[in-house]
Amino acid sequence: MIAEAICERLTDAGYEVIARPDTGAGAVEAAITLRPDLILMDVRLKGEIDGIRASELINEKMRVPVVYLTGDSDRKTLSRAKTASAYGYVLKPFHIRNLVVAIEVALDRFEMERRLEDSQLTYATILSSIADGVIAVDIQGRVRFMNGVAERLTGWLSRDAQQEQWQTVLNTIDLSGQQIEADMIARVLSSRATISRGCDAIVISRAGIKIPVDIGAACVVDGLGRVVGATVTLRDVTHVRKAESDLRAMAQQLRAVIDTAVDGVLMLDAGGAVLMLNPACERLFGYTSGEMIGRNIDTIIPSPLPSSAYGRSQQLYDPESHRPTVVAARATICRRRDRSTFPAEISIGEACYPGQPLFVAIVHDVSERRQLESAVLDAVGREQRRFGTDLHDGLGQELTGLSLLLSALSKTARAAGSAYAADLERAHEVTQFALQSCRTIAQGLSPFGPAEGGLVGALRDLVTRLKGQSGPYVDIAVSEVSLLGLSPAVSDHLYRIAQEAVSNALKHANANSIKIALDVEQEHVRLEVSDDGRGVKDVGRKISGLGLRTMQYRASMIGAHFEIESVRPSGTRVICDCPRAG
Repeated sequence: MIAEAICERLTDAGYEVIARPDTGAGAVEAAITLRPDLILMDVRLKGEIDGIRASELINEKMRVPVVYLTGDSDRKTLSRAKTASAYGYVLKPFHIRNLVVAIEVALDRFEMERRLEDSQLTYATILSSIADGVIAVDIQGRVRFMNGVAERLTGWLSRDAQQEQWQTVLNTIDLSGQQIEADMIARVLSSRATISRGCDAIVISRAGIKIPVDIGAACVVDGLGRVVGATVTLRDVTHVRKAESDLRAMAQQLRAVIDTAVDGVLMLDAGGAVLMLNPACERLFGYTSGEMIGRNIDTIIPSPLPSSAYGRSQQLYDPESHRPTVVAARATICRRRDRSTFPAEISIGEACYPGQPLFVAIVHDVSERRQLESAVLDAVGREQRRFGTDLHDGLGQELTGLSLLLSALSKTARAAGSAYAADLERAHEVTQFALQSCRTIAQGLSPFGPAEGGLVGALRDLVTRLKGQSGPYVDIAVSEVSLLGLSPAVSDHLYRIAQEAVSNALKHANANSIKIALDVEQEHVRLEVSDDGRGVKDVGRKISGLGLRTMQYRASMIGAHFEIESVRPSGTRVICDCPRAG
């Protein structure tokens, strides 16, 4: 009767009663089968199993809140009910209103516990899955939680570390072997600041294993703004330390290579300012490292880049270009601290460095090579001039005498009406042609000299000879000057450059006109050979043709600046600026 009355009152209060067993075994079976939201359990039930034991069996299978109804209030019964996770305890007799309140409280408490468990499970899963070790401590500095990573780093299991002082669990030293401050957590709790030790800490595990870590600490604040504890984070930086060590070793090796390199090595910024140089540069240029760092490279290398790449901006880096700056080895003139110069080859490449463009320049002193090459070319030039002179004065004179003899014999035979007159005239013509060829070869081998007007005379003679041939119009313009101030070797190189440029224009440019210009200024002589032909493809890139490379090589031999540029609307201009000796 009492059970029926309770069911009716609960139904009237809005609850649904889904079962009403009167035995402990029946209660267990009904709970497991029907999965109720709450169980009202009388402590005294029929059968061998009472209500408290039934609740224990039910809780082994499922989680459900239980409110006990009993007339017993003895301590033993209460203790058993607490052990069985009672959510409410209503003593008989009771008012239905009190029972409803107990039910509501039990449901709310169960829901709060469920949410708390879900939240704890979520946070525990997150903390267990992150790569950093996490140790949570309370305001007394006692360990409350450790994730798996922290357990591995410290050698402590979380259950063993519970309620231990954090200094006992976490043994840390710095790189010098000194103990890290023991008041770190106290300072965090008092100041609410976050402390980070960076990567200079080492954790000593329970087994004595040393592990480098990045350690930090921060306070934990609840929703009311109260400090309720602190967290210590540990990040294993073993691989970072090893990578840093490897990088330092690699940097030392690279520095040793650079410092022992025979060639000069410079590091430059986008504007050409020197950031670093090796000892070879100090020897080459006469500047110390401290004197050179911060200066622009044009202090020692007036033209580090080709004019087509360097332009007027004096900048190595072009932000509009998507290609890295790379300058293959090119001849240039370097300037020492004492203002003396020496020939060198320089190559520049853009280094891969995040944040800003950096460039590496390598300077190779070619003074000895240039001296040897110059000596070889001078010897070749002298032999050519000697051979040309011998050809002109020897074979040329003999051919001249033979030509005169054949001319006289031809006239005598013609006057005598000899049948050999025509043959003698033909022989005279062949001899004249051979003499002209001999003179042309001799002129090519020794194109100029003081008696022939030097370089200017040789260039004028070259133009004169080309004007007599069929082909494009050839002209020359020379500024009036009494003395060029060029040595015979330099004059010979300039003549050969002009000869090669004209030859290229005749053979490949399909030009209508070719102009040679020799402009003599105070400090240099400028030779230009321009045509109106189809031009050279990919001007500004690396020169590949044999003739063009020969001109460039000859220019480098005399310390001249050599350049090939396009002329609008069509054509090519070869420019060679050579410094004057005086």
